[in-house]
Amino acid sequence: MSFEAVIIVGLAVSLLVYIVLSEQPIWLALLISGGVGIFLLRGSGVLMSSLGTLPFSATAKYSFLIIPMFVLMGVVASKARLAEDVYAVAERFSHRLPGGLAIATILACGGFAAVTGSSVATVATIGRIAIEEMKKHGYRVAAAASIVASGGTLGVLIPPSIILVVYGVLTGESIGRLLLAGVGPGLVSIMVYVLTIIVLYKRGFFTDKKSAAGRSQHAAAPGRQSPARSLTASNYAGTGYIALIFFIVLGGLYSGFFTATESGAVAAALAVVVLLLRSASSPAQFAGHFREAVAETAQLSSMIFALLIGGAVFTYFLVSSKLPMALVQMVTAVDVSAMTVLLLVLLAMLVLGCFLDSLSILVITIPLAYPVLKSLGIDGILLGVLTVKAIEIGLVTPPVGLNVFVVSAAVPGLEPGAVFKAIWPMVIADLIVIALLIIFPGIATALPNMMYG
Repeated sequence: MSFEAVIIVGLAVSLLVYIVLSEQPIWLALLISGGVGIFLLRGSGVLMSSLGTLPFSATAKYSFLIIPMFVLMGVVASKARLAEDVYAVAERFSHRLPGGLAIATILACGGFAAVTGSSVATVATIGRIAIEEMKKHGYRVAAAASIVASGGTLGVLIPPSIILVVYGVLTGESIGRLLLAGVGPGLVSIMVYVLTIIVLYKRGFFTDKKSAAGRSQHAAAPGRQSPARSLTASNYAGTGYIALIFFIVLGGLYSGFFTATESGAVAAALAVVVLLLRSASSPAQFAGHFREAVAETAQLSSMIFALLIGGAVFTYFLVSSKLPMALVQMVTAVDVSAMTVLLLVLLAMLVLGCFLDSLSILVITIPLAYPVLKSLGIDGILLGVLTVKAIEIGLVTPPVGLNVFVVSAAVPGLEPGAVFKAIWPMVIADLIVIALLIIFPGIATALPNMMYG
């Protein structure tokens, strides 16, 4: 890598940082900085050619059909009010445990994540139900919101996960393997969250001391709601719909009955059928919800594809500068262990998570980090799961912490700062999960290896 290329990379990265700090869209920052880098490195002819071909070549891939399908599935599931049902069932079965409502929130987030693939959608939907219910039973509002924000991060890990799909397309790793790899870590994350909640409950973390004295002596203690709410057939049916979609998608993948891309279409179709069944008495309501779902899907999918186009231009610039190759040569020439490099990359993602959204982090870091770590023998599937876990933490840490701002907006008068202060025990829980995945990589790789060998 020449000295001139180093200077140009430095200028392009500085421009990228400047545009991001100017609060412009990330896709635009990637497109402009990558375009300027290509111009300085290869000239205007290559720049025009790249801008003419890269947007098409970066997005015109059959495997990308899975993204709008999973987005549509999540939006339709939200319109069908499945979140309320899965929360009611989770609450019924966890109400006797310490911190029962908080545990129900985590379980509901995990269940709803199985049909959304989106962290923000999970937080926005579950948060409306769970925080109000926890407030009624004496939970501190900030503590309740921190549970919702952390539980929502399961939306980018438990399949179907949009971010794992994007990772697969960026790296060439099997999307089917990646989706299956999210199951074990997702379940381990839920278990660690539940244990953390029990410990926090026993230490009085959820008690609102200021209002405790004013509550009636008949009020339920935080975490122990009595009696448990009665469930209706509709609640069980809604939870059954979620389980059906989840197991049909994963069962189809595991059995080889359909591909990962086909699983997205099947999942979206099942979600639409569920919405139709739940709106059978009002065809006009179904039509309205479906029209809104298609519009939201188009909006969210457009945002994702814009990021991919900007990322493709920036990645082409990096490859043209030979920076990834230089990094691989430098790391392999220096006597540094693969684990050290992996931890440094994860640390960088944690820091970036304080400022950028999940997909932006993925598009910016993976083109550089993946070839380096792959050359050191790090399994690409394991790296994908670890990347998602690191990005999850960024969703709840200041100053951006997108999940925290979403959940704060759902509660009038709740300041994001209060939620950030309460979120740290759950961040520690996520770090424990990352450590477990590094020590026991089979948590992520066992299921895809059983299917694909």
